[in-house]
Order: sequence, then C-alpha cells, then structure tokens
Amino acid sequence: MIRFRSTSKPIWRKTWLRLLLLSGSTIGLVIFATLRLPSEWVTTVKGLATSAAAAVGGIKESEVFSQGPTKEGPAKPEEQLRQLSPDGVIEPYIGLTQTSYDLTQSLLQKEQAAMNYHTAINLAQQALSLRSQGNSLELRQQEKDLWQDVVRTLGAIHYDSPEYPQAQAKLEEYGAIAMVVNSRINQEKSTFLMPIAAKQANPNDVRISLCQLGTDECRSFNGNVPPASVASLVKLPLAIALMHQVTSGKASLDEQIYIDPSNFTENAQGSKIFVDKTYTLREVMVRMITESNNIATNQLIDYMGYDAINAALKAEGFTTTSVGHKLVGSSTYPQNMGTGRNVSTADELTQMMMRIYSFTKAGDEEILDALVGQYDLDFGYQALVKEKPDIFWIGEKTGQNSSVIGSTLAFKVGEERYAMTVTIDQSGDQGRLRQIIRDVALHILEHGPLDQQTSAPKVAQSL
Repeated sequence: MIRFRSTSKPIWRKTWLRLLLLSGSTIGLVIFATLRLPSEWVTTVKGLATSAAAAVGGIKESEVFSQGPTKEGPAKPEEQLRQLSPDGVIEPYIGLTQTSYDLTQSLLQKEQAAMNYHTAINLAQQALSLRSQGNSLELRQQEKDLWQDVVRTLGAIHYDSPEYPQAQAKLEEYGAIAMVVNSRINQEKSTFLMPIAAKQANPNDVRISLCQLGTDECRSFNGNVPPASVASLVKLPLAIALMHQVTSGKASLDEQIYIDPSNFTENAQGSKIFVDKTYTLREVMVRMITESNNIATNQLIDYMGYDAINAALKAEGFTTTSVGHKLVGSSTYPQNMGTGRNVSTADELTQMMMRIYSFTKAGDEEILDALVGQYDLDFGYQALVKEKPDIFWIGEKTGQNSSVIGSTLAFKVGEERYAMTVTIDQSGDQGRLRQIIRDVALHILEHGPLDQQTSAPKVAQSL
C-alpha cells in the first residue's frame, strides 16, 4: 500500500473521504465516520440507515440492521454502521453549515447597510446641487425624486447595522426636506385652482383639495385652512372613528344600540332612524351617511364618546380633525350638546376619501357602500352628471349650514379616480359649489391625470 512520507496513514482513507463527500453518499460518510469513532459513541440509527440504503440501492431493512454485537465479541466495522447515531455524525455538520450561513448573511447585511448609507448621502448631495441650477418645476421634480430615493434607501438599513443610528438621524433630516420640496411642487402645480376659486366671488372663502388615487399627487387651494364650519361633513370622520373601534375589537357592527330620545333633532325628510328604537350599529352608521341623519350622528357620538372619537382619528393619522359637539337640525338642540368644536380641513377630508376608496384599512368598504348610496345628489352628482361618459361621479358626502356649504366626493376621469373636497364659507350658493367641482374635473379632462401634468397652465402662470 502506498504511503506519503509525511503521514503514517494510508492515503486511500483521505482519497475515499473526498470521493464520498463529493458524491454525496450518506452511507459512505457514515461508514467512514464509524471507522474513526469509538464504539462507545455508537447507537442504533435504524431510520437514517434505512432511508440512506433505500435511496442508493433499495436494500431491505433486514439486510442493513442487526440486533447488535454478537457473543463472539465486538461488532465488526461493517456492523458498526448498523449502530451509528446521527446525533454524533450528521448534526455537527448541519450546525457548522448553519453557523457559516448566519455569519455570511450578517457580513452581507453589514456591507449592504454601509453601501446604502453612502448611496443615500451621495443622492442627497445630488439633490442639493440641483438648487444651484435654477428654480424650474422640472428641476424641483428631479429634486423630489432624488429625495424620495434618499428616504427609501435610508429606510432599508437594518437596525442591527452600525450605520443604523446615523441613518435614522439623516432619515429625519432628509425626510423633512423631502416633505417641504413636495409641498412646494404641489403648490406650484396647484396654481390652476386659484382662477377656479375666484371665478364667481371672493376666493378666500373657498377651500379646495384634490388628489389622484394610487399616486401621491395632490393639489390644494387653502386646503389646510379649516372652513368656518364642518357641518354634516363631520359625519365622514365619525364613520372613520367608528370603523377604527370596530377593527380594533372595541365594537361590532352587528351590535344593537338604542336611540335615546335625548338625541332627537330635526332630520331631512325621509330619514329612517327614530328615537326610542333599536338598530344595529351598521344601520346607524350607514344612515348617518346616506341620509345625512343627525339623530344617528348624535347617538354615535354618545356611543363612542368624544375622547374615544378623537383618539381614534389621531390613531388613523388625522391630526387636525376633531369632534366636540353634536348636530342640530332646524332648531332642536339635543341634550349633552358638547362644548368643543367640530374641526377638519379639506385636505384631511380628501385624505379620508382617498383611504376609503383605496381600501387601505379593514372596514373601508362599509363606509364606501354608504357614500355610494348618498341620497343628497344636489352638489357633486349634479355638477358632474352632464359630463358623462368622460367624467363619472362615484360617491359623496355633503354638508351645509348657515356658516358653510361643501362636499367631499370621489369621481372618475377616463381611467383614473380622484377624491376632492370643496367648501365655501358663509355661503349657501349651491350653483357656485357645483361650478367649482365641475371646473376642476374639466381641468383634469383637458390636461390629463395629475401625475402626468408637469407644468402649470398658462392662465395660472400669468396670474
């Protein structure tokens, strides 16, 4: 037998091991390990050897296993295979492989984090350098895209990475810059709303907010300024707050609730919720929207409570909107009227519509069904019905009292869907409200979807 001078071991053992490892022979590996292990480490491995034998040659179980050592003495090497434990041979290899994999992944993760951080810093420098090249809308749009890439790249850095703390600090800094840049772009793109708001009277009384579903494209004219009153538009935030309670397990739409006589006030003709009756929570919510039902609204306020309502709205991301009092019909005030204010903005009402029509949260379809079934069709529906088939009304919530008239609605232009809120302070002019809604929709029809409009129209630029 050939031997290397550097070792007293026969060379065939090492060569055989290499061949076995390369060939993936489980039986061969077990046999080789058996020859090297003390006999006291060896136990029965019937399941392992059976499956291995079956895989390589279909050997019968009776041919592979015996009952152990014979009376003649210790088991022979070929019999040790029948007694070998996988715990002593296989598992160390598995553990070593897993450890190697984990270390490799950790190293790759750290390398990727470092690469992401440096990439984000470079993108931020590119975004800042664009400001020295001019102030055109096209350059601002390029800057916005770069800042979005920066925020996305920093956000992908894993919390276990050394760069994570500084990445989070930069994420806060650059995220604020990205929001400012986006706001300025939207303001510049929103200039077409000014002549629409000023068409018939003082534009300062008008609030307009418009967004395209499925995009981050929004346009606003005084959209972040609360109107003089929210009127019945407050019923949309109340529905949002109720569905928050339902999806968090604090309420059930199938629950029966009693309509307390203390919540009576005048309703629109044809309303179906009456005091001293019991209805499911679902019906109360739906009729609050479809009928603009004031009694249903007041009962829901009592059911949830002001604190829970406003906490739910904050939890849903609507930080400006709040509910502080019940609703009054023609003259009758409900008991426990409340001492706060009902506040919202066109921007937040539009975001609520965007969320509902995008099915962002569980239960949004419940509110959407009510919006589609709106009984009051005098505002948005009347404004757009004559523009079919180019423009379709698809849902709405209206509001009107002595301080404001308004509507928050959803509509479709071509293949794209939009949400819009329009309010006019100190006005009951339905014609003007309809004209604003129609003009905004026609602008989209003429100039294309918001995410394809790259510059302000000439008439707005001249203003």
